[in-house]
Amino acid sequence: MRKVLLSRISLVFSAFAALAFCVALPATAQQYVVDDAAIVDPGACHLEAWHGRHASWILPACQPISNWEFAAGVGFVDEGDGAREPTYALEAKTLLRSLSPNDWGIGIVLGLGPNPSAVPGERRLGDVYAFLPASLSLSDDLVVLHGNAGWQWDRADRQEDGGPGEGDHEVTWGVRADLGLFPDLTAIGELSEEGSARPEYQSGVRIHLPDAGIEIDLSWGGHLEEGERGARFTAGVQFVSGRIFGVGGET
Repeated sequence: MRKVLLSRISLVFSAFAALAFCVALPATAQQYVVDDAAIVDPGACHLEAWHGRHASWILPACQPISNWEFAAGVGFVDEGDGAREPTYALEAKTLLRSLSPNDWGIGIVLGLGPNPSAVPGERRLGDVYAFLPASLSLSDDLVVLHGNAGWQWDRADRQEDGGPGEGDHEVTWGVRADLGLFPDLTAIGELSEEGSARPEYQSGVRIHLPDAGIEIDLSWGGHLEEGERGARFTAGVQFVSGRIFGVGGET
């Protein structure tokens, strides 16, 4: 028992030391872009926060209504001049089929504002995006595959004379694989693209601290065309609460 406790304490200190180290470094990408077909437990909430070179986000989400997860977040985004400006996002997510071991699941995500996990840009709260997250579990969750297919409308589009345009409609997609290395450690790799933007990749690990309700993500990623020259670390943390709301039924 003592060895197990010491091992847990060592893991916690190592994880937070790595998190502190990575947050101090610049990062080009947001935390993992590709979403999964899962939502927080009924009546519970989670708080996600991540830091990057071009943006940092805080995104709390809860399931106050059965099978509906709602998120509202604030980000501080670098618009290209080095100064970070606040921007906001609202998101709703529901499941059409719940994911379970050795099975598949699919959901719908609707968002207003910039997609917090997408490439930082000039999008604001009036923008709209939607996508379908699908997940497939293999070998008792040892391997879980995720795919996203969606659309976004960027209202920042402008006509040549500077007047307001009709907006820019773009297709978005992404694929991700989660591989369980150990019970509390998962390796993650993903590839995603937003409209005509260059494809982005990320790979890293997720450290699970189930007793504390915490997950820590450490990743390395960038644009495929830039190779290792433009790649940087990304660091994020997620806190999961117990049941807060009285929600009936299961997702």
